[in-house]
Amino acid sequence: MAINNIIDLDAKLALTKTVKIAGKNYDISISDEIDSALSDYANIDVTVQLRDMASKLEKLDGVETTTADQYKSFTQEEMISMRNGALATLDVVLGEGEGQRIYDHYGQSTKAVNTVIGLLQTELDKVMVERKKAADKHYSNRHKNNKKK
Repeated sequence: MAINNIIDLDAKLALTKTVKIAGKNYDISISDEIDSALSDYANIDVTVQLRDMASKLEKLDGVETTTADQYKSFTQEEMISMRNGALATLDVVLGEGEGQRIYDHYGQSTKAVNTVIGLLQTELDKVMVERKKAADKHYSNRHKNNKKK
């Protein structure tokens, strides 16, 4: 009689999450590329853009002849830049063209797209926490069993 001694680490370490966004299911495999794309956008790109916006706004404020139209134009250009970064991030995570599809689905709202990116990052972080807890429990139980011998 053969004993099945195969430990299926693939099942324990599965790093794929299925998410539904804008009416479509996506199987997202957590990888350095995906993690980096989400993290870079949320933690670096947006932060740098906000810093740069503040600097540019100070320059506009320093000019006495700045008009409301110039402020509107400045704001629109910054929103376009932020939107383009968000759509590019979703293209990396979900596939080429998906950022635009999601943007269109949610009424062409940059805020909605940024919310999607934040939720994706949260959900994928949860997968990593779940995997760590499973691994910690597995190794904790193993060490308890070894001490009893």
